[in-house]
Amino acid sequence: MLQNLKISAIQMNITNETNLNLITAKEMTEKCEGDIVCLPELFSTGFRWDAINFAEGENEMAFKIIKEISAKRKILLIGGITEKNGNNLPYNTAVVFENGNFRGKYRKIHLFRHCNEHLYYSAGDKIFTCEFNKGKFKTKIGLMICYDLRFPEIAGEIMKRGAEIIFVPANFPNQRKSHWKTLLKARAIENLCYVVGVNANEIHNNYLEGKFGNSVCYDPWGNSVKGKKFEERKYF
Repeated sequence: MLQNLKISAIQMNITNETNLNLITAKEMTEKCEGDIVCLPELFSTGFRWDAINFAEGENEMAFKIIKEISAKRKILLIGGITEKNGNNLPYNTAVVFENGNFRGKYRKIHLFRHCNEHLYYSAGDKIFTCEFNKGKFKTKIGLMICYDLRFPEIAGEIMKRGAEIIFVPANFPNQRKSHWKTLLKARAIENLCYVVGVNANEIHNNYLEGKFGNSVCYDPWGNSVKGKKFEERKYF
């Protein structure tokens, strides 16, 4: 059944301008094909030391854009945002909408202490899965975010809940691309599932700079699965 599912990974540039990031995400998502579409980690703001000033709630722009596109395209859409957390540090969150309906969210559990992410974001503590049904087609997906990929127990917990596909939105640096691909492949093989790594293309802001890319999907055998124009179009 999974061979009939279309997945699009939006490998976009992330800048210091939130409005530009939202416009880019909207344009790319509306052009791509896919039953499930995934944007990178923190696609609307990128990683920021002043993240608390850019955090959004459920009635603000990033949420609205994801909801609007998922409703218009009749898809399940995953987007990584900076989520408000009251007066505390915000969460690094991936939210999920299907056909304009909120399906849930995953808050990054393992923060990347080597760049002091824990000083600017709060950690989540819950595993996330949700079902995806389209006609007679049924599956279940789970979410991890970037550095979570190095902790196989999260993928294991996702699989215990019956998931068949794990999505990993990320800002994974190009200099560690071999780690990125190896870890994605390992999570796929050890859990006998599909793993979709959705990385930013380039990031340009005051806090993080560089080329990223290398979005990829691995099947349960560790084989790469992608469309014919993946590198050209930055999605598959």
